[in-house]
Amino acid sequence: MCYCSIRCCFFYSLVFFSLVYYYNDVMVDYLIFEEQHLVDRYSVNTKGCRMLTMVPNERDVLFLWRGLRKDFCSSELDLTSFSNCDYNYLRTEVDMEFLKARYDIESLEIFKCQYHAVERSTDYDNRYLYSREFPLLIDGNNTIEPHANIIRAECSINGTRIYNGVHFYVHPADEWLRNSQGLPPLKLATHVSSLSVLIVGLDSISEMHFSRSMARTANFLLSLPHVKLKGFNRLGNDTFDSLMPLLSGLSGQEMRDFSSNLSSLDSCPFIWKVFQKAGYETAFGEDNIDKSIFAKGFEEQPTDFYLRPALLEMWLKTRTDGLFNSHCNEKNNYAKELREFLFKMLPHHKTHRFFTFLWWTQGIDHLFNYGRKLDQPFLKMFKTIAQSGLLKRTLLLVVSNHGLNKGSFYDTVQGKVEENQPLAMLCYPRWLEERYPQAIGNLKINNHRLVTAFDLHATLLDLPNLTSLEDEQLQKRSADLWALGENLPRGISLFLTIPDHRDCSLAEIPTQFCLCQHRRNVSTSDGYVLRAARLIIRNLNKIILTHNPPCQTLYLDRVLKADKWRRLADEHQSEFRVRLLATPGRGQFEGVVRYSGYKLAIDGPIKRINSYGNDSFCIQNYLIEMYCFCLKYT
Repeated sequence: MCYCSIRCCFFYSLVFFSLVYYYNDVMVDYLIFEEQHLVDRYSVNTKGCRMLTMVPNERDVLFLWRGLRKDFCSSELDLTSFSNCDYNYLRTEVDMEFLKARYDIESLEIFKCQYHAVERSTDYDNRYLYSREFPLLIDGNNTIEPHANIIRAECSINGTRIYNGVHFYVHPADEWLRNSQGLPPLKLATHVSSLSVLIVGLDSISEMHFSRSMARTANFLLSLPHVKLKGFNRLGNDTFDSLMPLLSGLSGQEMRDFSSNLSSLDSCPFIWKVFQKAGYETAFGEDNIDKSIFAKGFEEQPTDFYLRPALLEMWLKTRTDGLFNSHCNEKNNYAKELREFLFKMLPHHKTHRFFTFLWWTQGIDHLFNYGRKLDQPFLKMFKTIAQSGLLKRTLLLVVSNHGLNKGSFYDTVQGKVEENQPLAMLCYPRWLEERYPQAIGNLKINNHRLVTAFDLHATLLDLPNLTSLEDEQLQKRSADLWALGENLPRGISLFLTIPDHRDCSLAEIPTQFCLCQHRRNVSTSDGYVLRAARLIIRNLNKIILTHNPPCQTLYLDRVLKADKWRRLADEHQSEFRVRLLATPGRGQFEGVVRYSGYKLAIDGPIKRINSYGNDSFCIQNYLIEMYCFCLKYT
């Protein structure tokens, strides 16, 4: 009796622990791990780097979409500014019915309006020039003295101020000043052997999130001749570290070392100086003061067109704070002011070659949903630029520093990966491909190569002199590059083919940001390996499902061999290549399974390793016969 009880106890214990094992190790496949289907396997797949592609709209991303309250900047008066030839104007359009109801007035004469003209003193202070009164017109233009490029207009009624806004004007580059600085005359926009450059920078937006959150803008840019750099890898921990390679060819730390004993950044080797010496007019603008790229600032104005003095006047004298850390200058937020800066430069950019760098930060640097607010305004901006004809003579670079690194999205596996894969898209004139087919062919190849901001810097340096893109020149430059072997420069023009043995070390990408996968051996009894093997078996059974019977259902016998590919910095993404033995039939199969957090997917076809002989005699379908083990009737 006792003996039977022991046997029963042992039997039930075995059953219990078997069920526990089955739940923990097999049912988890279904309850926790989610199967995915991959469209693009790799962003980069070269000898030196294998970079996995992620799904842009998986479920842990979709739940983050939600509406944002309107960050509304309001104004009771509608004042706008514009220039015509050498004259500046302040236009007023007044809704008389609104003012009558609001202030119980019958005439605009009761309003007292004046403007205060200022000019740049330093990057942190403006110099007051003079003040003038002006009438408030129902619909008309007030002429502003031509020497005032920045004014602050204010209007009051019975001592109460109801309008306080900054306006700015953009005039042609000062040729006399350029001559005194030893710079050459400006090149005309029709110059045949050069291209203008427009860089539109968006803070904290990955390549995937740009398409996800600014879909209409992305689709418009994709309709232009373009290359989207899918292997563009982040370089720095913050905006300064990420952008210095683009703007100077130096790393963030090298720029800090270079400028550590300097009182300003005037003597630093910024790329716009190269273009100034090549006869380009230059421009730089940001949509913020408190998060400026250059904390140390410039003693002399660094570019021909420079938004900071006007933005500083807004920041110090007219700022009202809106939602999402945005700021208002009467009816315009600062992001719109930066777009207005670009629009006011367009007449000058149509005349001369130019290099313009613009950087947007507010809202998009910390909010997952904010890109949707910018989609329509940026679509309108790019359409306006295209309709002006500017893109026929311009290389447009739309770029970011890194992906979003704040908030709920950053805490997801998708967010961790996207943080290191910022947006980088190059749009070029159609004629460039016709005139320099080899250069554009190389650019398209580099679409799927490991690329950094150092490479973008080197690419831009080719644009003041397009003879460097001629076939003979490219062949010589390519031969010189390949002769370097492992001693590659960290910055390579994208008009040359990036060598396929380039890895993160050769590109000087810090390990913690490197998205390239590295291989190592792993135990065949590893839990992830076994889970990958079971996924392969399930997919094999799905393939032969329509022929079952006569094809028998396959089961995992054991794993024969496994290796793992993963990033050195983390375990957010990994791939397992698994060779297994299936039963019945003892077929050996090999497949690659990708893990992204709790999501897994078959990556590529499943291969039959050993011969299957006559095992599939019962079917005639070459697509699945290597997987089929036929039922043998006796």
